[in-house]
Order: sequence, then structure tokens, then C-alpha cells
Amino acid sequence: MSLRRLLHFCILAASLAGVPARAQQDTLQLSLDQAVTQALERHLGVQSARLSQKSQERALAQEQARFGRSLSANLTNQSSRSPSVSTLENVKTSTNTSLGLGLGLSQDLATGGRLSLNFSNNRSANNAAFNTLNPAYRSGLNLSFSQPLLQGRGWVNRIGLRVARNSLSAAELTVQGLLQDLRAEVSRAYWDLFLAKQNLVLREQFLAGAQRVLETARVRAEVGSDPVSNILQAEVGVAQRQQEIVSAQASLRQAEDQLKTLLGLDQEPQRWQVAVQPTDTPEVVAFGGDPETGLAKTLAFSPAYRRAQLDLKNGELQVALARDQARPSVALTSQVGLSGIGGTYADDLEGIKSADGRSWQGGLSLDFPLGDDPTKIRVQQQLIQQQQREVALETLRLQLAQQVRNQHRSVETSRQREEAARWTERLSVQNLGELEERLNLGLATVRQVLDAQDDLAQARLSRLQSLVDYNKALIEWRRLTGE
Repeated sequence: MSLRRLLHFCILAASLAGVPARAQQDTLQLSLDQAVTQALERHLGVQSARLSQKSQERALAQEQARFGRSLSANLTNQSSRSPSVSTLENVKTSTNTSLGLGLGLSQDLATGGRLSLNFSNNRSANNAAFNTLNPAYRSGLNLSFSQPLLQGRGWVNRIGLRVARNSLSAAELTVQGLLQDLRAEVSRAYWDLFLAKQNLVLREQFLAGAQRVLETARVRAEVGSDPVSNILQAEVGVAQRQQEIVSAQASLRQAEDQLKTLLGLDQEPQRWQVAVQPTDTPEVVAFGGDPETGLAKTLAFSPAYRRAQLDLKNGELQVALARDQARPSVALTSQVGLSGIGGTYADDLEGIKSADGRSWQGGLSLDFPLGDDPTKIRVQQQLIQQQQREVALETLRLQLAQQVRNQHRSVETSRQREEAARWTERLSVQNLGELEERLNLGLATVRQVLDAQDDLAQARLSRLQSLVDYNKALIEWRRLTGE
């Protein structure tokens, strides 16, 4: 393929993939804050984490309800017939009917005990001749209390509640961490898109510059001031810049797709073809962070580190629970009751009121294993796991410290690179201007001007890249420290 045909092919490819086709699309202009807000509202990962947080809220409510009151009721009706086996009944067929009603109210106590109040009422009747009360009404009112004295006594009964609260806090930290990570990711994608657009603009500008050099070479060749070979060199420069534009357009589309995905535009296929236009520009803002203060802020803010601390607290609770379950089971039980009986329901209740029928009981129960006790082995396992959690927490602290130091260094390095790139760009602009003037006077070659254009393009891109890198380094610093 000849050089001229290659040049025409590159121009055609750029025109097909370039701005005119995209100009027909709708444009979504977004500031950085708007992009972050839209991403936070639509990101499916954040929505899933928030649903997990609501699930933990329900789990906490369920654990809290464990210490609530419960009401029970039962109603029974029974009837039976059988041949009489006693002459005292004075009947051939014995019949019995019974109707019972029971109500109960119980309360689980934070001490591990249980308090219950039960009322029962029963009406029974049969056809036996020896019964003096027929039908007979029986009622009972009983108050019972049980309390473990060793295993299961005291605050260990609220371990489940404390674990549920820690789990809810961990879920909240997960959401917080996702939001912080998403803000940083969107911000980085936003500046990547800005850089890709500026890269395309620069490539188009230098294409125009190369075309001006080509026109100059043609004019000077026509008047005989320069050789015709200069035209060929200038055409090569134009073709190269056309190729750079095609690559810049591909990078732009890739950066735009990345930001669109974070913004949730892929959830609406009809909006996917919208072109995103950043309205903010990166700036060199003052940075006054230092590693020591940054590490303190990171440890106080980091969702991952705080979740590890919560995991350590839950481990302490699991160790305490395992130790409690390794203790002997000793429980105190007591019960007092009133009972009444009568031929009518009124007589039955009067018997309870007068306390003629009363009872009480109390006792202790003891249960402990003989031989190897699996609960003591479980305590040892929990202690080992707790040591692993402590090591994991310290490892995470050291990792965060290293990240903070590295990121502080990255911010400082990016700022210095931006200053150096800005000075290089200034010198490259001056050099290109002088060479273009010398070319017009016939004192410079086409190759020298094209090389100077390449140097300026690289200098400007380096400045933009260092500026974007500085802002991205600040983004990562803020993500770590929560500033």
C-alpha cells in the first residue's frame, strides 16, 4: 500500500469513528459531585449492602424480642365411654366428659431465669353414683420461677443481643465502605474520561498543525525553495496523527463506558448511547497531610479495620459463652399455687380466693459431665480463634500504615511531576514556535517541526496526566483517611 493511500485510509477511518457520528447523540453534562451522587443512588452493590443492613436490623429486633413476654392459651374437650368395672359406680356403662381452659403468661429474664403465671380451669362430669360433686369444677393458679446459678446465669444471656448489635454495626460499616470506595472509583473514572477527551482534543490540534506543515512544504516545493521530499515527510506526519486520533477515540469510548457503568446507565439500554461530558477540570489543590496524622485518621475511619475490631469483640463474647457452657448446670426452681374445687364455677373460684387449697415446691437440679468434656475443648478452640483474630487485626493495621505512607508519597510525587511537566510544556511551546518561524524562512526542516510537535504533544499529555494523577492520588488519600 502506498503512503498516499495509507493517508487517505487513516483520514476515512477517523471520519467514520470520530466526532461527527457522536455529535448526533444526546449529551449528559455532569460535574464530579453529580456523577458521584448518581452512582450512589443507582449502584446495585450499594443497594444489596443496604438490604443486608436491613436484614441485620430485623435480626437485632428478633434478639431483643427474646426477652419479651409470651401469652399462651389452650382449650380441650374430651369425652369417653367404657363398660363399668366397679359396682360402686352403679352403672353398666361409665361415661366421662371434660372441658378444660388454660391461660399462661411467661417472661424470660435477662438473668437467664424464667417467670411464669398459669391459670387452669376444668369442668368434668361422669355418671358414677359415688361422686358427690357432679359436675365438678377445678381451677388452679400457679406462679413458677426458675433461675440458673452457674451455667447460663447473668450477662451471658445477652451475648446474642450484643453480637446482633455488633453485626448490625458491621453491616453499616460495609455500606459505608462501599460508598467510600464507590466515590473514589467514580472520581477516578471521571478524571480518566476528562483526560481521554483532552487527549483527543490535543491529537486533533496537532493534526491541524501537521496539515499546516504539509501546506507549507507544498508551497515551498512549488516555488523551488525546498525539495519535493519534504512533502512526503509532511504527509507521513499527517498520517501518523490520523492514527493517533483513531487510538484516542477508542480510549475515549472505553473511559466513557467505564463511567457509564458506574453511573448505572447500563441498567437503561436506551440511555447507554448518551455521551457523557465532564464539566469540572482537575486542579492543583493544597495538600497538608502527613503520614502520622493520616494513619490515626485511617484507623479511626477505615470500615475494614473497624469491622475487624467488631469481629474481635464478637470473638471475646464467643469465648465468654464457651466458658459459661463449660460450667456445671445448676438451677433453682420454685413454684407456689392456689387451687379450688366446687360444684359450681362460683364455688370453685371462692376456693381459690379463700386459699384453702395451696401448694409450694422448690428444688435444685445439677448436671455435669463425667470424663472428657467437649465444652472445655470448645473453649480452647475459641481461644485459638481469638488469637487468630488479634493477629489479623494487627496485620491489617500494618497494611493500612503501609498504604498511608505509600499514598502520602504518591501525592507528593504527583505534585512534583505536575510542576516539572508544566515547565516542560512551556519550553516545548517556545521551541515549536521558533521552529515554525524558521520553517517559513527555510531555516528548519519539516522533520524538525514534526518532531517539535510530537515533543509538545507529549509534554501537554504528560502535564494533563500528572494533573489527573495528582487528583487521583488525593482521591485515594481521602478514601483511606475519610477526609
